[in-house]
Order: sequence, then structure tokens, then C-alpha cells
Amino acid sequence: MRIIEHHVGLMDITPYERRRLKVFLEVESKMPKNQPRRDIWVNKMSTKITSFGKSEHEAKAIARWVWVYSQRHNLDPALVLALITIESRFDPFATSSVGAQGLMQIMPFWKNELGTKSDNLFDVATNIRYGCAILKHYIKRYRTERKALAAYNGSKGRDKYPNKVFSQLKQFE
Repeated sequence: MRIIEHHVGLMDITPYERRRLKVFLEVESKMPKNQPRRDIWVNKMSTKITSFGKSEHEAKAIARWVWVYSQRHNLDPALVLALITIESRFDPFATSSVGAQGLMQIMPFWKNELGTKSDNLFDVATNIRYGCAILKHYIKRYRTERKALAAYNGSKGRDKYPNKVFSQLKQFE
């Protein structure tokens, strides 16, 4: 059912939203400012991510990309980490029963429609780039994090998934 809802949601995208999402997915050539702040945050969050069985190196890479793309899309990085906790428990190679891939469980149709077919959704940076762009799209469309999270999950109109994500927020704030 989830895959159908995701496809239906994609078909509802206006041409303007499609262009905006493509811009969201573009790789930015320069790193955002606030590097000292980023480094402090990355170090703090990486210790929390290691509790999911990730090495310090893996945890720092995940935290760094979450910071970069959260800042780029004006998202709360703690919300992105909470979403990743629910979606994959920080397994970059996770695959759901409906085919969603990677940390943020991105459906492959997103890359066919918005990115390039060669994008690797199991790559940490690529997956987080897509996930943050898609989440930002839904926040802009539905105007609340709760509704955006439900749409992200394909359970629009239901609170179960957003409640799961929100329950994980405290550990990353």
C-alpha cells in the first residue's frame, strides 16, 4: 500500500514543485558556513549514532551530511536524525519490503523523476540529500511537520508515523 501512496503523491506534484525539487536535489559546490558549530554538533550526535552499532567514522559521516542538508533546506537536523532512526536505524543499506532504500528509505522512483537514474540511494550523502529535499517539499506543501512526515511515509492523514518520529526527537536535541 505504501508504494501506491508514494506513487500517487508523486503524480500530484505540480510542474512548479517538480522544478523546485530538482533544485533541492542539486549538489551544492560550497559547504555551508558555521563550521565550528557544525563540528560541535557532529561530534555530539555521532556519539548517539554509534549506539546503533555504527563506527565513529560512519557516525560522523552520517551526522555531517545530516547537518549539511538540514542547513541547506532549513530543517531541524534532530528531526532528520529521528526520521532516520525510525526508517533504517542508521543502516545505509536498509531496503524495505516495498523497495525503499538507504538511511532515509527513499523510493527509487524519486531518482527517476527528479534526479538521475545513476544516483546511488545507498550512498549516505546521496540518500540524505534526497531525503531532506523530499521532506522539505512536503513541509512546504502541507505546512506542518506532522502532515509532512505522514506524507513522507505514505500515510497521509494518519498520526502513527509522525508520532514515532517525534518520540525519537528527544535523544537528538
